[in-house]
Amino acid sequence: MIISLLNQKGGATKTTLARALAVEFVNNDWAVHVADMDVYQKTLFNWADRRAQANILPAIEVALYREPKTALKAAKTTDLLIVDGKAFADSHVYDFAKPSDLIVIPVGVSTDDLQPSLELAVELVNKGIDRNKILFVVSKVPKNGDKEAMATRSSIEGWNFNVVRGWIYLQTAYSQAMDEGKALHETKFKELNANVDRIIQQIVNKALELNGS
Repeated sequence: MIISLLNQKGGATKTTLARALAVEFVNNDWAVHVADMDVYQKTLFNWADRRAQANILPAIEVALYREPKTALKAAKTTDLLIVDGKAFADSHVYDFAKPSDLIVIPVGVSTDDLQPSLELAVELVNKGIDRNKILFVVSKVPKNGDKEAMATRSSIEGWNFNVVRGWIYLQTAYSQAMDEGKALHETKFKELNANVDRIIQQIVNKALELNGS
């Protein structure tokens, strides 16, 4: 199975969600390989190293890749390949979207985030990607930003795309956890973890549905 997190904007929480998904699947006894496509920033790769050094379980297998073709080969040797797509890599987006079982597009609540993300989704559909394979996740929601988050979800649904119920808030506890090598739902706060768990479970369920697992 292949889950690709794609967005042509940087800072869209692709890497954040990739970490949480990897941890969730490994905790459920899946063999998971994560492809970090940004060989310069290496955010996900470095996070996995911090996690290993801190002896946080489960360990997450992450490798750096420059080209989609090389990364996709890893899907043949693992239960799940999670692709953390590189920002601004137009040529890579379709290369990953086509073989993916599920395409996750994280998006913030601002128009600057939403508009290009919707345009990307439309472009993928126009290139033959099944609309049902695309799943939006609303993230980076500020405190007291529920109204904006609801409006963002409504806009996505208005374009006839799937979007998970709920959203991910901007929380210092989330960034602190990831700095320590933990995932988004491994903070010290049960309520914050539970909110992310609900989001991640919806992504997992959609991926399994599309994959027929």
